[in-house]
Amino acid sequence: MKDLRAAPFFAPLSDTVDEAIAFLKSESLMLVATADLHSMLALGFLESALIDKGISYSRRILVPNSHIPPDETDIIPLKEHANVFFIDPWNRVEDSPDNAWVLSSQPVEVEFNQSKSKKRGRIDVVLQASAIASSVAPNGSRTKRCRPYSGCGQWLMESLDTTMDPIHTMVRDFLRDEGTIQVLPLPEIEDASVEMIPAASARRLQRLKKVWDDLDASSRAQALSEYSLPLLSSDGLSTARLEELIWKRMRIPNETTDLASTLFRVMKTWPRDADAAVLHAGRLIDELLRTGRLSSSTD
Repeated sequence: MKDLRAAPFFAPLSDTVDEAIAFLKSESLMLVATADLHSMLALGFLESALIDKGISYSRRILVPNSHIPPDETDIIPLKEHANVFFIDPWNRVEDSPDNAWVLSSQPVEVEFNQSKSKKRGRIDVVLQASAIASSVAPNGSRTKRCRPYSGCGQWLMESLDTTMDPIHTMVRDFLRDEGTIQVLPLPEIEDASVEMIPAASARRLQRLKKVWDDLDASSRAQALSEYSLPLLSSDGLSTARLEELIWKRMRIPNETTDLASTLFRVMKTWPRDADAAVLHAGRLIDELLRTGRLSSSTD
């Protein structure tokens, strides 16, 4: 694996990552997160690294963020003599206790190679957790297995629903260049969730797949443009996200489905009941630690 922290977009967070790594070495460490997919992805990276490194810890999963009142301030559960590492994807915690460390999304300014203008973005908790994990256990087997999910938190954030997310683009290309993921157009994904694109025709996609291998690059571009044109006016899906779903699906090598489809299916089966969600989240993490893969079924 390449050093994720060496990527230009991570430079502003070097001190933050160092602080997190130091805290993870605390005695009586307890990892705490809400029963949400975003939180669980970050938790999966941290637990993988701690297990790989042989660092003892305990885990506590709270009810989903949607079940916590908006005006609730005491979100971090405190336990005597415990050092709490709290995962906060929504930046709800403003002030943390002395014996707690909060992992939250962080604003950064980045610069693309082909442009000197800077763009603003946020590095989410999953991407930070991936960098932390690879620093704690760079050669850990569990940590390496989780690596393809490094950019999934950026995908789950709302920034792609309004405009291009520069951090998503950079981490996607970073993972592609190191060989962790492949970036492929929709017809090259064997088992893609078409239903996540409003108004998309599964039948038209199947017809396109049948002739895809016989088309040259120019014909493929034209065919895919014709397929996506009616979808541009779809409600509930930004042009930036649609472009990723049509042209740039992230796939783990040798897998039949892509990461966006996997996240969609996991979210679709997530329990709405608070207690059921906590149980479901715990099973999902256990499965991720055991196999290195997300599963929509935790039975």
